[in-house]
Amino acid sequence: MEFPELGAACSARGCMEKNDFLPFTCDGCKKKFCLNHHKPEAHTCPVPPRNDKYVPVCPLCQQAITIKPGEDPNAIVDRHIRAGCPKVVAKQPKSNACSFRGCKEKEFVPVSCKLCKQPFCLKHRFETDHDCPAKVKFA
Repeated sequence: MEFPELGAACSARGCMEKNDFLPFTCDGCKKKFCLNHHKPEAHTCPVPPRNDKYVPVCPLCQQAITIKPGEDPNAIVDRHIRAGCPKVVAKQPKSNACSFRGCKEKEFVPVSCKLCKQPFCLKHRFETDHDCPAKVKFA
């Protein structure tokens, strides 16, 4: 063989795969396996990997907290809070409600009239649609 150091033998008992060039590393036992034995149940892994991979979020500052495999998420969040959690709660966005009398529309993004600078919905944003007081000055 030209590159014997590149491959790895499958760690499963009785596997005849001597030199797999793309071996899988098990997340549980950290051994290398071939395509046929890479799943934990296929090689009877003594340390099955965790399937509940998630990132805990601090209930005070809404910040994602990194945890390593095997760590207790509750202990890590508790340590984060005790270490001086910034406790910055995200501000609620402004409502961006339309200023046109009787209109109850709200826009996700603020839209304002170019002349009077008041917030309006998309239907009433132009000066001709909301009887703009500044329109009279420029007419």
